[in-house]
Amino acid sequence: MARHRPVLVVVRDEIAAGLRDDLFGANPGNAFAAAAFAAAALTAVGFGVSAAGALRERSAEFGVLRALGASRRLGPVVLAEHGVLVGTALAVGVLLGAVLARAVIPLVMLTADATRPLPGVLVVLPPLRVAALLAAVAAVPLVITAVLALRRVDTGVLLRDRGGE
Repeated sequence: MARHRPVLVVVRDEIAAGLRDDLFGANPGNAFAAAAFAAAALTAVGFGVSAAGALRERSAEFGVLRALGASRRLGPVVLAEHGVLVGTALAVGVLLGAVLARAVIPLVMLTADATRPLPGVLVVLPPLRVAALLAAVAAVPLVITAVLALRRVDTGVLLRDRGGE
C-alpha cells in the first residue's frame, strides 16, 4: 500500500514578500544599519579628535621648524600625513566590516518562527553607499586637520607659550 506524502509548494516571491513585511525579521537588518552609521559617526569624531590632538602636540615642533627657516607650507605635509593614516584605517575598517557583515548577518537573521529564512540571507554592500559613507567619515578629520594645519600662527607666541614643555 502506497502512502501519499503531502507536497509543500514553495513560491519564492511569496516567501520574499513575507520576509520583507515581517517586522521581527526586518529589525535585525535595521539594527545593523543603525549600528553601521553610529560606528561611522564615532569613527569620524574619533579621527577628528585624534587629528586635533596630534596637531596640538606637534605645534611646538612646527614652531621650532618655522623659527629655523622651514617653509610655512607645513600644512599640506601634515594634511597628507593624516590623509594616509585615515585612508589606511578606513581601508582596513571596510575590509573587516565586509567580512564581519557577511559572517554575522546571516547567523542572526531569523523568520517570525525563529528559523533560518529560505532562501538564505543575501548580504549586499552597495558600493555607492559604502563610498559615500567612507567619504563622510574621511571628510571630518581631514577638514579639521586642514583648518588647524593651514591657520596662521605667530611662531614667537607659539614658542613662548609652549617653550617650557
